[in-house]
Amino acid sequence: MSGDEAARAHRAEGADHRRDLPDVPIRPAATVLLLRTASSGLEVFVQTRASGMEFAPDVTVFPGGGIEPSDGDDLRVTAARETHEECGVRVHPDDLVPLSRWVTPPGRPRRYDTMFYLAALPAGQEATCVTTEAVSAGWHAPQAVIDAWLAGRNKLMAPTYSQLFQLLPFDTVEDVLGWAAEAADLTPVAIVDGMTREERRFPGWAEYAEGSTIY
Repeated sequence: MSGDEAARAHRAEGADHRRDLPDVPIRPAATVLLLRTASSGLEVFVQTRASGMEFAPDVTVFPGGGIEPSDGDDLRVTAARETHEECGVRVHPDDLVPLSRWVTPPGRPRRYDTMFYLAALPAGQEATCVTTEAVSAGWHAPQAVIDAWLAGRNKLMAPTYSQLFQLLPFDTVEDVLGWAAEAADLTPVAIVDGMTREERRFPGWAEYAEGSTIY
């Protein structure tokens, strides 16, 4: 097997999960793209989920999770709480900037209606992997995360790829936040089984379809 064939086989593993399970309730959730400006440019904090997780095992993701009763039906509060629980960083809910909204397709073991938020790493704080749901975490340039996926060194679901794709034009946190505050598209993205690759539409959809089996 060639290197390209091995990489494609590795990326395809994530597409083999069950897609015919009984439908389950859709739970509101929130995810945070924690950002910082490094000397080399924009970086985002990502983590690799543990292999034993029911939802998205071994997949590279951003910190986040489902809403809890204590969040008071406020997804910004959910996002801030999850960021602290998973990477030890305290962000204020009012500082979160919405980027996009995705809905998990039917037939999965868990379904979420997820808001993706942007947040700058607060001054004086450091991010690390403090959750048992992940086995590693760190700061990376968005293009570096995508390149690792193309090389078969990680797995990216379509929502994660799409968010990374939208970060590519920017060099600083300020530039990203300013753009998202004015131009982010919050129309829910719902990828339904049975769609052809050409029917799927989200930022970066064509590049994602070229590079990997769709989750």
